[in-house]
Amino acid sequence: MTINVESVGISSACSQGVCSKGPELFSIVSLGEELHSVRSERYGETFHPKVGPQVEARCVYFQPMQIMQRLETAQDPFCVWDIGLGSAGNILNLIREHRHIRAHLDLHSFDMTLEPLLFAIRHVGKLPYLEGFESILEVFTRQGQVTFTHGKLSIQWHLHLGDLRDGFDGPSSKSMPPDAVMYDPYSPLKNPELWSLPAFSRLRRSLVSAATLATYSRSTSVRVALLLAGFFVGQGGAVGEKEETTVAATQDGLIDFLLDEQWLAKVRKSTNAEPMTDKPYQRGRIKSDTWKKLVQHPQFVPYSLDAALY
Repeated sequence: MTINVESVGISSACSQGVCSKGPELFSIVSLGEELHSVRSERYGETFHPKVGPQVEARCVYFQPMQIMQRLETAQDPFCVWDIGLGSAGNILNLIREHRHIRAHLDLHSFDMTLEPLLFAIRHVGKLPYLEGFESILEVFTRQGQVTFTHGKLSIQWHLHLGDLRDGFDGPSSKSMPPDAVMYDPYSPLKNPELWSLPAFSRLRRSLVSAATLATYSRSTSVRVALLLAGFFVGQGGAVGEKEETTVAATQDGLIDFLLDEQWLAKVRKSTNAEPMTDKPYQRGRIKSDTWKKLVQHPQFVPYSLDAALY
């Protein structure tokens, strides 16, 4: 189904049967200054806290991964994996923000459930990033995929429902590996499996070309896991109360500010540096063998580093 989003009038997705009533696992919360977001009552976490979905998407994902510049020069469809669809804040703001670029976007959203998005659709008046996309979302939530245009963008959007703790080997990893990954699952505290070294290692194996990954976490443990999984890792954008987030890539040239020896000095002192590997997941200082592997990463070759931790 092909739709020109600019020709679609705003309609009530709920009235057309997209969502069903049931016990509310989510709520709408105020972020101040007329901003609102969705909160998971089960996990006790607010999506896009402090600054809202538009600012967070730009600062955490689009700018650190240089999405605009890469879209402008993309020769083939530019593939984005949206890991943690949630209420679709990242993916719809990606489309809105880059609508002036003539390009083809191949989007793949991963999540365990559509419930956060269906809840958000019922509260579109509080979540303006959804406005104008109601008919698109109706097709997407019913059929699991939709093709449409927005501005100069041509878009194919695919849904992958399932437990990502089992891996990332969906249809997209075989047919279209990602150029960029927006990594936005629940936090390491609430969803540790998706922030573990095995999870990032599986994901890294799916990236076969020049690809980037960005996430809101700046956890030392998460960054060490990304490095040991084979990524280059750097400082991501500042957002809200965070001075920096995290960006990773398959090639060091895709990152503006790589983590350096000053960051490694912090790793030595951190009480949350050892990557999560086996259950039960626990915080801890980095182990000697982990440190030895870390300092041998190509990212740290320019520095004279002692492979001995103590």
